Amino acid sequence: MISKPSSVSKQFNECYPMAISEYKNDTWDDSSLNLDQSLDDAFQHLEKERLAALFKILTRTLKNQVLYRCSKVLELGLQITMDLPTPTLNHILNQMVLLAEREPYGVRGGTLVVMFSPPPTSPNTTPIKIGRFPLDSTTVSTYELHLTLQSTNQVKLKLANLVRRLQGKQAKLVVDNKFSLVKKKLYRSSTSSFK
Repeated sequence: MISKPSSVSKQFNECYPMAISEYKNDTWDDSSLNLDQSLDDAFQHLEKERLAALFKILTRTLKNQVLYRCSKVLELGLQITMDLPTPTLNHILNQMVLLAEREPYGVRGGTLVVMFSPPPTSPNTTPIKIGRFPLDSTTVSTYELHLTLQSTNQVKLKLANLVRRLQGKQAKLVVDNKFSLVKKKLYRSSTSSFK
């Protein structure tokens, strides 16, 4: 059965390919530039572009899929919206890329497992499983990234939510910058010893 690749996998292929096959740039002047330095600069620029595109894809996954599923599983309803601050989002994405870069398929070969930890004042301290999100549905997962989020417990936010409710607006549940991200491999490395 032949399946049509999804739009996300097409974007992954553009920004994070398995290997770089060729790169052409006809505007270089070989007499004025050192060829090795110009190639290094070109590949460094290409890598930055692909990393930016990868961050854009992962940002869309976290904001659209993960936050939506969190609000459904946590049963926030229409009175409360969920917010993931940009610095926290960037920190999560950096950690995801760092943990995934030594894997056989890189970021593409992972599954994001999201859990939400209740506030420390809650009697139940076990995290609530939100869901599993394959980072590329066309690639076999070789590892899982277990991301545990929690809501911020700041007095400033509680007062702001009280004011919002008095004004008839939606309250906000803001994700705290304290999160846990753990990688679990789904395969045994070839360096393991046999007895």
